[in-house]
Amino acid sequence: MKAAPVASMNIFSARGNFLVGALLAVLIAIQAVSPVKAQTGAIVLDGQFNDWLGQPSVPDVQGDAQISHSDLSTFYFTNNPDQDYLYFMAERWDPGSQGLELSLSIDTNNNGVNSEAGDRLISVAYHPNQGGRTYVDLYDGQGSFLRQITDKANWGEPGPGSRVEWGVTFTDLGIAPYQTIRLQLVSNNGTQLSDGVAEVQWSPANALGYWLLALLTIAGLSWLYFQRRVMA
Repeated sequence: MKAAPVASMNIFSARGNFLVGALLAVLIAIQAVSPVKAQTGAIVLDGQFNDWLGQPSVPDVQGDAQISHSDLSTFYFTNNPDQDYLYFMAERWDPGSQGLELSLSIDTNNNGVNSEAGDRLISVAYHPNQGGRTYVDLYDGQGSFLRQITDKANWGEPGPGSRVEWGVTFTDLGIAPYQTIRLQLVSNNGTQLSDGVAEVQWSPANALGYWLLALLTIAGLSWLYFQRRVMA
């Protein structure tokens, strides 16, 4: 008696064509939703700013601040693929040696309110006259101190400078990848607001998640295909 032949997949059969088409659709969808970035490398917190070229940003008009050295021109935000870390950069219109105080409010649950305990506030003090030294503190949305992120990093341009960068982890913000948040950056003049950029909604994503989704989808489609062959 001959052994039963082992079933093999014929990609030209109707079912094979369905599976191939489904896989192509998944890959096309992943390519469509994957973030497209123009930078040549990952963001590094080093006080150098060429790696910010092409990153998502929000511009602000010139001349709308209380004092000129806190007049913001652009707010940048991004995350590196496969890192649970968020990066931010602020630029002002006029380079100088004066310090710049910034507050970044983060509405972590995207409900339009940034003053809840689960929200976050990042305080940034940039000192060009100290070689670009940057102080970054983390608070919750109600103003309670959580932790100091850095007090000695040279994350800003030395004077006369206009740009400063900083970063926080997903854990710092209490969020997960793909979670939609709202960002609002302002500059301060002492205890008073000096300038601010428009609020932006953002869903930071770890790029690894797209390929994990693809792998799971392909595995699911393969299992479905072979189950249908067994039942046929």
